[in-house]
Amino acid sequence: MVINVIDYRQEYPQQMVKQALQALGYTDQAEKLHHVSYGVVSLSPASAAELGIDITDGKTSYAMSGRQGIGVKVTDLVLLMEKAIEQSRSDKSGLSSKDIATAAIRYYLLRFNLGTEIIFDFRQATEISGNTGVYLMYTYARANSVLNKAGATDLTDDAPLPQFPAEFEKAESALLRHLSTWEDTLYLASKELTPSTLCNYAYTLATLFNNFYSLCPILKGAESSIRFRLWLTSRVIHTLGDVLRVLGLPTPNRM
Repeated sequence: MVINVIDYRQEYPQQMVKQALQALGYTDQAEKLHHVSYGVVSLSPASAAELGIDITDGKTSYAMSGRQGIGVKVTDLVLLMEKAIEQSRSDKSGLSSKDIATAAIRYYLLRFNLGTEIIFDFRQATEISGNTGVYLMYTYARANSVLNKAGATDLTDDAPLPQFPAEFEKAESALLRHLSTWEDTLYLASKELTPSTLCNYAYTLATLFNNFYSLCPILKGAESSIRFRLWLTSRVIHTLGDVLRVLGLPTPNRM
């Protein structure tokens, strides 16, 4: 398979390339050629102002243009966000601010549906709540912290299943159902070439786990209940870790 990742304005030329291959007799190659069409990246008014762009015209977004000198280099963007993260962190013993900034940028760009305009906002990309890479990594670290606190080192993939409760709490069953759809989601995203599908899955998984974490005491109660909830937490770590790695994000034990 050949995948051309070019913005939606190149859709017609990409179709012509495919038709040219077919006309020349390269039908197999034409079938394997895929165009991933993405929307152009614009800046939010707040981000544009931070870069010194005049926003007095009151636009809702400011399209970046190399010819007009409107935009930001990737290295400068990482440095800008790294400094903002470093200033806001109270505990800096976990993942480096640079790694967090890079992951936040990557996730922010991936989470948009293909073909739609991406309005990049520096502050929104690094928020600890909502559909951001920081939120996902924080959730992964939180789940690891639970297992470390419990000293649960035997919950490996080949470990026997724990005793399931006679009746699930709503937060438990919702989390289990979502975990069970991971492989189908990954297959669908790979067939449709839509990374945003994985982002939506990961965000829902993180939200369901944090809801489970707040409503279902993991380390309190009957031994069978603790064992089951620790096992469920280990499944979240395994699956969320898979998603993060596929998306190219770190899997930190501590933020």
